[in-house]
Amino acid sequence: MNVELNVLESTPAASQGKRVDRVLHTVGSLWFAAVLLMLLSLALACATVFESSYGAERSLFTFYRSWWFTGSLALLAINVSAAIVVRFPISKAQIGFVLTHAGILLTLAGAVVTKYVAVDGQVGIAEEQTVDQFGSRDAETLIAVDRRDGSRQTLELDRSVVKGFSPRDFSKDSGELSFGGVRVGVNRYLPDSEHHDHMVNDNPVPRPAIQVSLESDMRAQPEWIFAGGTVRVGLTQIAFRVVPDQTELDRLLSEKPVAGSEKTGMVKVTHAGADYSFPLPDCLSKSVPLGESGFTMKVLRYFPHATVGGDSKVVNSSPQPTNPAIEVEIVGPEGSDTWWAFSKFPDFKSIHGESEVDDVGVTFVAPENAGPKTPIEILGTPDGRLFARFSRGGQVVSSQPIEIGADIETHLPHTGLRVHQHFDHARVAGDVESVDPVRKERVPAIEVRLANETTTDTMWLQKNKVSRASVDGVPFEMIYSESSIDLGFDLTLNKFEVGYYPGESRPRSFTSYVTITERSTGATHDRVISMNNPTDFGGYTLYQSSYRMTGGQTISFLSVARDPGVPIVFAGYIATIVGMIVVLIIRMKQRSQLPSPVARDRSRTGAGANGRGTAQPVARQPVSSSPRS
Repeated sequence: MNVELNVLESTPAASQGKRVDRVLHTVGSLWFAAVLLMLLSLALACATVFESSYGAERSLFTFYRSWWFTGSLALLAINVSAAIVVRFPISKAQIGFVLTHAGILLTLAGAVVTKYVAVDGQVGIAEEQTVDQFGSRDAETLIAVDRRDGSRQTLELDRSVVKGFSPRDFSKDSGELSFGGVRVGVNRYLPDSEHHDHMVNDNPVPRPAIQVSLESDMRAQPEWIFAGGTVRVGLTQIAFRVVPDQTELDRLLSEKPVAGSEKTGMVKVTHAGADYSFPLPDCLSKSVPLGESGFTMKVLRYFPHATVGGDSKVVNSSPQPTNPAIEVEIVGPEGSDTWWAFSKFPDFKSIHGESEVDDVGVTFVAPENAGPKTPIEILGTPDGRLFARFSRGGQVVSSQPIEIGADIETHLPHTGLRVHQHFDHARVAGDVESVDPVRKERVPAIEVRLANETTTDTMWLQKNKVSRASVDGVPFEMIYSESSIDLGFDLTLNKFEVGYYPGESRPRSFTSYVTITERSTGATHDRVISMNNPTDFGGYTLYQSSYRMTGGQTISFLSVARDPGVPIVFAGYIATIVGMIVVLIIRMKQRSQLPSPVARDRSRTGAGANGRGTAQPVARQPVSSSPRS
């Protein structure tokens, strides 16, 4: 019999079985589980610290969705499964153990379902707006629209490329969109980007522009000015305009603006349907008759820069003709009236006391100040020459020619003017640059390729920003964004509210009042979605996530989620807790059935007649080495 057992144990099948049994016991051992849990705990701690510095999105990508973290969870599932297998057949005392481990497996299974089946997205909606789709965070697309007929095509982007945190190139077979003879593809992906505008000199339409700077202690950055425009460089306004010919240029360089001391203008009076006009010097401090009406008019005071003081009285602020006004007195048979007439505000009247004169209107027309409106004005000519006019208070101080790249002195203290560049066909071109390191609130971008049989062009698209392009006269509108998913119902935002902390401008809560409309029946459902108060409908859960002010309009952002793995995970939690309770009950029951220490001692020693235990020697029996059959 012993020979037979030795033969059985030495067969290949028996050896293979022993090896499998040893592997199962090793993989399902407690020490292997302890090592895995220690590594996972360390990874979770590092992920928490990492998230505080780099944000939730990058932490999710670096840790929770990494191959090594997924592999660690898979090893944990194998460890738990092996621990159950090596205990077959399961006894009643092991039910709690198996139930606990089965709960862990169920939780991991729910996580797998969430990873591969769950839907996670976001929708932005303004008040009184209705949407029926949302953008998925798990898929991104390139949408191209032919602006000639409105036709559109969508290209799904490779998720392994556009979800990374490092610049990546798309493969040659990543797909293209085709509009007639134009092909649209994607070359490159940037995880974070910044848009920069720069000026180029290739506009098909003539449009002059200059780049200027003021060299002073503050070292203001150069700025571009289109012809007819004004820009602020540092604290100084600079204007640029193009004069049509040499005659106009000579006049502007030599002209002297009207000074405030030169009292000019026309006073127009309307009375009883008749109009009367007088030059300001003819009626200033002198009464003039209004025809044969029996009324007279006199300008009592002239203010070149009239302002209304704190006591509601009109005062003069400067000698420059900034806001010309006159104080007029009308005298008639029944009495007189006095009021102010402002050149720039002809509809405004300032009458002193009750009116004694009816049906009288006064308008003051002051000459337009032809002097420069800014301290520095640059004049350009059709042949490309540039000149600078410097003024103070509307009066020209000096003027001189400009050479590109050379500094010239201005009338401002310790300040020089430089024109860096002069374009005659200028236009603003946008460019995108990579940002490294990647920011928490990043803006991904893709480089798009547009090609036909003869030409190939490229352009950058930042995420969720619409851009336009043209290839051989074919106009396109393109956007790089999340893939759109149909909600299955219509969602309307009726009102959005932001709650603030008392006495502060810091938001405390966001609330969206929405109406959900069923497409099949037309039934409506009013819901309130706020922080920590989501709503469920159509298989989706809507959460209030954030809001943004755009162009004076508030956009409410709602997170949209559908996760069939959640009930599986909760079932795993419940099974794990129940299993641990069962293990605790079984252990307590087993402990209660054990004999007390005193009883165990008496069973070993026995009891004497006087109640004292007496140790009895135990005779050792020889052990036979002969085999038993």
